[in-house]
Amino acid sequence: MSIEKEAIKYVIKYLRKKGFDVGDVSRKRGYNGYDLLAQKKRKKPVRIEVKGCTRPWGIPDPYITEFDNQKSLVADFMYVVYFLGNSRPALYIIPRKAFKPEFIKPKCGYRISSRFKNEQNLKKYKQIP
Repeated sequence: MSIEKEAIKYVIKYLRKKGFDVGDVSRKRGYNGYDLLAQKKRKKPVRIEVKGCTRPWGIPDPYITEFDNQKSLVADFMYVVYFLGNSRPALYIIPRKAFKPEFIKPKCGYRISSRFKNEQNLKKYKQIP
């Protein structure tokens, strides 16, 4: 199974434990820019982009559809799951507003700058599963 698929599976399980109904829309038309649609009863749906990574503080480069022309994340949150050696996966939940335009670099798509991908910036988003 690919790291991306493992990460999506991990996040779906995490969200269901938190009481969300979760739909995997990563391969469906009309849902460009995010992988999951999560919703609690009578609440607004939350759009989630999922990234899986095997390098500490790495975030795989987003596809061009995942950020808009103003360098704003299309999803409401980016969930990054780190699979590091034999450790338990570590989940970081990063809100759209954390991605300042100066952290997003065009590359026939977008790249999250290494100025953002470090412990100092990411540690506040770590969730304890």
